[in-house]
Amino acid sequence: MRKKGVKNLTFTQRIQIETLFNAKINKTEIAKQVGVCLRTVQRELKRGEYEHTKYKYNFWYGAKYSKVKKYSATIAHEKYKMNCTAKGRPLKVGKDFAFINYINNRVKRERITAHAVWGEMHYKNLPFQTKISKTTLYNYIRLGLFENIQMKKRKEKYKKSAIKRVSRGVSIEKRPDEIKQRNTFGHWELDCLCGSTRASFFVMTERLTRHEIIFKMPDQSQKSVISCIDSLERKYKSNFQKIFKSITVDNGSEFKDFRSMERSVFSQEKKRTSVYYCHPYCSCERGTNERMNREIRRVIPKGSDLSKWSDSKVKEIERWINYYPRKVLGFACSQELFDKQLQALS
Repeated sequence: MRKKGVKNLTFTQRIQIETLFNAKINKTEIAKQVGVCLRTVQRELKRGEYEHTKYKYNFWYGAKYSKVKKYSATIAHEKYKMNCTAKGRPLKVGKDFAFINYINNRVKRERITAHAVWGEMHYKNLPFQTKISKTTLYNYIRLGLFENIQMKKRKEKYKKSAIKRVSRGVSIEKRPDEIKQRNTFGHWELDCLCGSTRASFFVMTERLTRHEIIFKMPDQSQKSVISCIDSLERKYKSNFQKIFKSITVDNGSEFKDFRSMERSVFSQEKKRTSVYYCHPYCSCERGTNERMNREIRRVIPKGSDLSKWSDSKVKEIERWINYYPRKVLGFACSQELFDKQLQALS
């Protein structure tokens, strides 16, 4: 006879018990043939017990039926699987509904990822009873504890295109190594976000703080890009050279006139910044900028008419991105770090 408590009954063994029980074999003999103890058979018969309606005989006014207790291997196995789901430790979140509601509301209203909300809670040390890891949080999302959050599949990586032309101006190969290390402030990446019409967005990202600057442009032209850079120089004046030490761009036609981009609006002979060009078809060399473009696309999908977005709405998107808690910044927001850098300059 098999030792007690070594292994649970399989579905095949339950079928065997059902067959023997229907053949009116006594419980002791069933236990011997299945290879379990008598108590196991008794518990199993109780688990899979159900009332079976049986035809008895026929009266002149109708048929007579009786109810008989029988055992079903299927019912017993379904109950067993249901009981298995209750195994393990209880959920750490318990009855902390404030914790669940806080994450649900932040994700729904502010379009922040659950991971970002979790990190912000740890960064600001918010007073919730529940303290869980990132892995546990996503396990609870898969279980459906958070109604506003769903897991999405990642997109497949696309094949990289071959380089067929050289950069227009100073190549990124000649860019100082300190820019790549992200240890110094004032180095930016620039791109233009296009839509279904001529209107486009001027999108600039600072490499150290991940601070974002967005302008709406009437078209994706050299004139519009230079106009946006000029407006930034007028805003920051003498501090422009300290805040915008370098700008890394792609090889788009809107960035072709690098001399005008580098030339100061206050003096034609003064150089205000340095422009570096990525290798063709290498958007990964502006990875930070491309990553922030993805955040904009969460609000404005590809193919949208950008002319319908007012300047105030564009600034709302900019503010949302700059106050977004980020893992790469220790779940601080880029606006907070950018303001600290500006204070250090003054």
